[in-house]
Amino acid sequence: MNSSGFYRKKDNELYVQDICVSKLAKKYGTPLFIYDCSQIRQRYETYLNTISEVNGKIHYAVKANDSLSILKYFAKLGSGADIVSIGELKKCILAGIEPKKIIFSGVGKYEYEIEEALKQNILQFNIESKEELYDIHKICLKLKLNANICLRVNPNIAPSTHKKISTGDKGTKFGIDYENVKSIYKKLHNLDYINPVGLAVHIGSQIFDFNYFHEAYQSLKNLADDLIKIGYKVPSLDLGGGIGVSYKRDKKIDFLSYKKIISNLFKDTNYELSFEPGRSLIAEAGILVTKVIRNKKTKAKNFVIIDAAMNNLIRPTLYDAYHQVEPAIENDRSFVLADIVGPICETGDYLALNRKIKKVNKDELLIIRATGAYSSVMSSNYNSRPDAKEVIIYNNKDYLIKYSQTIEDLILKDKLINFD
Repeated sequence: MNSSGFYRKKDNELYVQDICVSKLAKKYGTPLFIYDCSQIRQRYETYLNTISEVNGKIHYAVKANDSLSILKYFAKLGSGADIVSIGELKKCILAGIEPKKIIFSGVGKYEYEIEEALKQNILQFNIESKEELYDIHKICLKLKLNANICLRVNPNIAPSTHKKISTGDKGTKFGIDYENVKSIYKKLHNLDYINPVGLAVHIGSQIFDFNYFHEAYQSLKNLADDLIKIGYKVPSLDLGGGIGVSYKRDKKIDFLSYKKIISNLFKDTNYELSFEPGRSLIAEAGILVTKVIRNKKTKAKNFVIIDAAMNNLIRPTLYDAYHQVEPAIENDRSFVLADIVGPICETGDYLALNRKIKKVNKDELLIIRATGAYSSVMSSNYNSRPDAKEVIIYNNKDYLIKYSQTIEDLILKDKLINFD
């Protein structure tokens, strides 16, 4: 059995499985994302065990990382998918995830996206408004195709997380107000080609206080139980995702507590349960390797300038997010307090601020931990900078899964107009 995760050997170098990270950087260049299949598998199996008593199904949240090879690996593990665009749907199908395992979420589904998803016969649409229901119904009538509809409920629960990733309170664009769900669920039964399949909830991401999950799930169950009592079928409940990941690596996910909540609420019920984890499955299975361009010292600060930037990892400047940064090869040098910054022409282009780190020299490598989720997938070409390459490690072998564009590739996306 190969080692799982990114770890150090006696030579103080960082390894993934049995491969030295610095050798991968030399082979592929930097910046470089590296993903570990063994760690993805380990976390997936842990999550699956957590929901085993209620016969839950995993639908990986594709928005966390939509690499085709990673999607293919989740398909190999048996996962379904939670998607929010037709692009993600096409990627999933190409990667081998069956349409009957795909849930289409999101508030802004275009008509052409709905049509394509209907033709692919996906598992269900999680819809977020009465208006969306009527749009889907019109398309079903036109195509004479059935749509499985699940209502996403907004339970007005605001977990203690970053405001930009909180989705369960009334101030957000997500879900149907709790008090309106019953009337809309009744409407589902009066529309041709519409098949009501249940209710859904997702209150946000990076949630560490599992009492919020208990509150949201209990609320959803009460609503479903009430609908059943008045004669409606509610075969399934979609419980979303949102389990928090510690980017400081100072605590592990308490899957046992989560399992108790799920089992206590649903073990003796007949509901089919879906779960949509993303970050918790893949964040810690990825790192970003970057090279030091130079050190800069001013009267006010020390700066470590690296070749990765906010176009590769926007989370620190967008969410004030913390990522652990460390040398690829541990050294005995003294610590320095520095801002770790990229080359982009923005003050907001930083990966870490006022960070205590061992001194590093020009051309040495730094590792940015837990970049498997919401890193590459949120990348851009700002300042006309190409993407980072991406590598996956499977059974102790490295595979390139994403090429870096050339500057010429970027230029070819533009059309040059003759203004004569």
